[in-house]
Amino acid sequence: MKFHFESEGAPMSRSSRFLLSNSSHQAGSTRLVATIIIAVALLAGAGYYFFFRSAPEIVEPSVPLPPAAKEAKPEQAREIISQQKDTTEVDYDKSYQEALRFMEDGQMADAQLLLFYSARAGHGPSALVLAGLYDPVEFDPATSLMDKPDAFQAFKWYSKALDAGQEQAGARIDALKAWCETAAAEGDQQAAQLLLQWEQ
Repeated sequence: MKFHFESEGAPMSRSSRFLLSNSSHQAGSTRLVATIIIAVALLAGAGYYFFFRSAPEIVEPSVPLPPAAKEAKPEQAREIISQQKDTTEVDYDKSYQEALRFMEDGQMADAQLLLFYSARAGHGPSALVLAGLYDPVEFDPATSLMDKPDAFQAFKWYSKALDAGQEQAGARIDALKAWCETAAAEGDQQAAQLLLQWEQ
């Protein structure tokens, strides 16, 4: 039996060249895939760093903001009313004076509740002041709990004040009527409806 060996200088066979070419191709593909994976990892790492490390820190306020004036609760007025209910005779003049004090101090929620409490019971001065808080002629957003005036409420409490002997309420009602006439002429439907009150 004879054996044939290829010498070092002999040309490679077709199968040998195919295997060598295929191995080189696979090695190149492996290096390409590895390069892509490394590049993606580097880009992901850089994105994470800039997004999370560069983002501004959100600092929560340590002290809560004070509530808006229109959201204040009339706790002191409620306590005064509760104390008065425990007495045999309610002193509405005292409630009225406390309401004026609250108004001077800017505690409008307490003031309005006390005025309403006394006006509903027929206290004339309280009804007169309460009506002024609603009156579009007298309305001042800086000293009111409402965002806008309410002519109907103003008319209601002026009428109660007038019935309780507050002559000044009559002049206020006349001024309110003049305001309604002007507003109704400008297309204000609520003012036009309120004018019907003077026709009754």
